[in-house]
Amino acid sequence: MSKRKEKRVVVITGASSGIGRELKAMFEAAGDDVLGLSRTSCGGGWRECDVTDPERVRAAIDAIGQEYGRIDILVNNAGVGISGAVELAEDDDYQKVIKTNVDGVFNVSRAAVKYMRRGSKIVNISSVCALFSLPFRSLYCAAKAAVNMLSFGMRMELKDSGISVVAVCPGEIKTGFTKNRIKNFATSERYGDRIERATLGIDKKEDRRMDCKAACKKIFKIATKKKGAVYIIGFKYKVLNFVSRFVPVGAMVSATGALMGGK
Repeated sequence: MSKRKEKRVVVITGASSGIGRELKAMFEAAGDDVLGLSRTSCGGGWRECDVTDPERVRAAIDAIGQEYGRIDILVNNAGVGISGAVELAEDDDYQKVIKTNVDGVFNVSRAAVKYMRRGSKIVNISSVCALFSLPFRSLYCAAKAAVNMLSFGMRMELKDSGISVVAVCPGEIKTGFTKNRIKNFATSERYGDRIERATLGIDKKEDRRMDCKAACKKIFKIATKKKGAVYIIGFKYKVLNFVSRFVPVGAMVSATGALMGGK
């Protein structure tokens, strides 16, 4: 790896596990100053911060900005999944998904931008679910679609300042995300056992998911070298995205429902 004149100051949310923890290790190995934001303190190099709380976010980011003078790369990785029917979703669960996945990106990005200079980058970890909605994953898909739209809008707004914003859409990765997903198996005569069957049908594929370290190597490269607005991680999802350009939306939705709807 070529030598740089100075260390990068990198902030990563949701850095205590999974993708965030792996990325933190990669940036540290590259010689960067890495600050992980997590709801619980994990020792040196960490800031305790709930991304859903605007005031705590401002305090944490201001402390980093004042100590280091700038933020070069921000990785908005904190997120939570949910499964279940929209009709039967609990208010608290819905709020948690939106506040973590969408408000979290907004809160941290808004606070960090004032410490970012020309050449800095915001990397928002979205999902292929932002591109292809799934039955009984509707709320999560909607939240990640919002992350994509927020990313593209901010990219346009910050272009003249030389600050880049990119949305990264990974497919299924081996982390604790599936285990920690909010699972709502509540049902009615309308759905029968489709909700549980659809959820477990996806979850049982855990062993066939992408290796976390391999996926994070791609994300690291995107964060440090790539210049595009959006990247999909996972070959089959890239193919599916390409095919979707030529298939009517109605046909895509019908096919996805038949394959993933628990029938």
